Amino acid sequence: MSKNLVRVAFLDADTGAQIGRSELPVEQLPGSFQSATTLELAGDTWSVQGAEPPTAAQFAATGVLTLTLRRIESAPPGDILYSLPTLCASLPAVAPAPAGADRLELHEDDWRQVELVSADLGEEVQAELRAVRHSYEQHARRDEQGRVYGFRNLHVRSNPVNPLSRPVSRRRLLGRLPSDARNRGGIGFRGLRGIVPSSFAVSVGRVLLYGLTDGDALAVLAVRTEPGAAGEPQPELVAALELTMREADLLLVDWCRVALVGPASIDDYLVTIGAVGRN
Repeated sequence: MSKNLVRVAFLDADTGAQIGRSELPVEQLPGSFQSATTLELAGDTWSVQGAEPPTAAQFAATGVLTLTLRRIESAPPGDILYSLPTLCASLPAVAPAPAGADRLELHEDDWRQVELVSADLGEEVQAELRAVRHSYEQHARRDEQGRVYGFRNLHVRSNPVNPLSRPVSRRRLLGRLPSDARNRGGIGFRGLRGIVPSSFAVSVGRVLLYGLTDGDALAVLAVRTEPGAAGEPQPELVAALELTMREADLLLVDWCRVALVGPASIDDYLVTIGAVGRN
């Protein structure tokens, strides 16, 4: 086989059956399958659920690529609804995980949906929040009780690119958390192998803190509520977040709820969303 050709096997994600084979020039294949990818096969559109190996450098070297696909069922455009009003535009890349490394898996739609941002980025934040409000006002679909069940369109956020404009120490933040805080390892995304380099995740009760680091400095600090019953009171966690927010002049942004929360209100916010209980 020519060094420029890659032998590609196509597998059905639902049945595991092989649905086709082909030899393709490496130049016609994406540089990576680590982000969402679709392709046309036998007149149908398929979503790539997994690739082995995932990058062009790897399958160009071996000359072999296996793609696991799921057929995308077509539907009239008016029937397609998004479940969220907004998504973050960019996801961090993943890399092979070190042996034995812990990995917390997120759905890619969850990335940076609730995050801490520097207060001096207020104009960027407000511009994005206005666009999310537009999704609710113009694109939300509601039931008879007025509850939103989907969106005809959503806003893809491109800002802030660097949400923390001032240094925030990861070591200092983690040192303030209660002793039962649990290290969850690095961040991974559902359907993708590997871990995001320089990522971290730590949980306290139902509250997950995760993000990206640059040495000891936090580059991204995000918050997620994990599934389960209503959270227990977490006074040490609340105090750690409030103190960190005050020291670094941070605000919490819940993009999907179109909420901007200051340090003094962080306890009320976490109680309202069920992440922690009231003391």
